[in-house]
Amino acid sequence: MEPTKVFELFNPKKVVLRKERSESDYRFLSAEIDENGDLVIDGQDLGGGVDSAFGCSEYEWSWTVRAKHIGQLKIALGSRGNILRTLKKRFSDQKAAGLYEFLQKSKVPFEGWSRIGD
Repeated sequence: MEPTKVFELFNPKKVVLRKERSESDYRFLSAEIDENGDLVIDGQDLGGGVDSAFGCSEYEWSWTVRAKHIGQLKIALGSRGNILRTLKKRFSDQKAAGLYEFLQKSKVPFEGWSRIGD
């Protein structure tokens, strides 16, 4: 394996936390470190589950933890390692649903937006 690929394996710039597709729904959640060093978590839910909750078929959101607060997030997670690998280990698949609540309870400052609509 190329040295760059090995480095990216252990120090990824982006991870997918959830990517689920069913007959009527699609759920996606990713986390990445952007060019400013900020942690950006993006999500999108499509389909019947969203429709039954909100009356439309699409919900998308983004949460950003600024670079200056990532150390605080690592402490809250109990990790000194790569933040993206830690998030993937702790909040993948069904556990992804707990990430927002964790961010709120940890009191790590983050900014967010969401959009509901077709």
